[in-house]
Amino acid sequence: MSRAEQSTWRLSVADLVTAGPEEAIDRVTRLATRLLGASASFVAIIDGERQVFKSEAGLPPFSTADQEGLRVTAEEGSICRHVIDMGSALSIGDVEADPRFAASDFLRSLGIGALMGLPIGLPDGSTVGCICVADRAPRRWTDADQMLLEELRAVVAGEFALRQEVKQRKHLEQRTFLMSREMEHRIKNSLSSVQALILLSVREGQSASEIRNDLLERVASLAKTQSLLADREGKGALFADIVTAELQHFGIGTNVWIDGPEVLIGKDDAVSVAMVVHELTTNATKHGALAPQVRGGVAVRWQKALRDGRTALTFRWEEWFGGGAPPAVAREAGQFGFGTELLETLVLRQMRGEMARELTPGGLLFTATVRLADVPA
Repeated sequence: MSRAEQSTWRLSVADLVTAGPEEAIDRVTRLATRLLGASASFVAIIDGERQVFKSEAGLPPFSTADQEGLRVTAEEGSICRHVIDMGSALSIGDVEADPRFAASDFLRSLGIGALMGLPIGLPDGSTVGCICVADRAPRRWTDADQMLLEELRAVVAGEFALRQEVKQRKHLEQRTFLMSREMEHRIKNSLSSVQALILLSVREGQSASEIRNDLLERVASLAKTQSLLADREGKGALFADIVTAELQHFGIGTNVWIDGPEVLIGKDDAVSVAMVVHELTTNATKHGALAPQVRGGVAVRWQKALRDGRTALTFRWEEWFGGGAPPAVAREAGQFGFGTELLETLVLRQMRGEMARELTPGGLLFTATVRLADVPA
């Protein structure tokens, strides 16, 4: 049997069964008995190992029902299974004379002496059930009878298609709602990040021009991070992509080397991690190995770690100066200046991590370990 695809919007067998009796389909089975002069008719669905009567008219009362109030029988050897396996009309003029069904206690309990059925499917083309008409006494089914039943099958198929459209519309409405909520959440986070950038960027003694330049650079870095998050539907960003976004203009593979495993940073941590990398890059371009007239390089290496049973990221930022000493500006900054203040705020307080920064004879070495929130699948 071909089964319906279990996607978020395609109509499934479960949708039909859990919906219980439906008047639109009951109307078709009642119409079938009148148009074909039959004693009974039904629409049955194969649901796993069960045959579930989605709709019926003229059949005796039943005692075996599911929680939706539909008649349920075993799938094995059922009429619906035979109709599906044939893939075309099943026409039985005398049930007792047909060796396939002569011993069927179930058909006998329903008082079925003659039966005609057609397979019926879902809009995706999968065959999941049948529509049948039955008489108590033997009967010869005509071509006209089959044509009428085919018309009624088309009506049921149209009802299924309508239900799929309704389900798809509900799914799209829900998705739109969730996207709007996610967008609202992202906007709030972005505004909070911008506010934090302003608080961290404005310092005493700065000129308006310096404040403007710092803010523009940090907001541009924030925009890059948001773009990386958008590429993964807002779930997170790869650490390698964050580093590349900040350093790609300095010649990766020439002046800059990056190396480490794939580490996905969740959306709530990505902005903070990106700000750390941006600050290190900014300091390197102003005072370190990437500054104008300085022949140097930067290597960034990272690996996954564990801190207090949680996933963490440990990374190492190393700068060197072609055998010479670090520039005077960096060496004279006794506590490494504002850059270190911002890094401490981000790493130590905001991300509850550890960091170390050291001027070496040939350059600078920065290491940090930050705890990461779990990223949803």
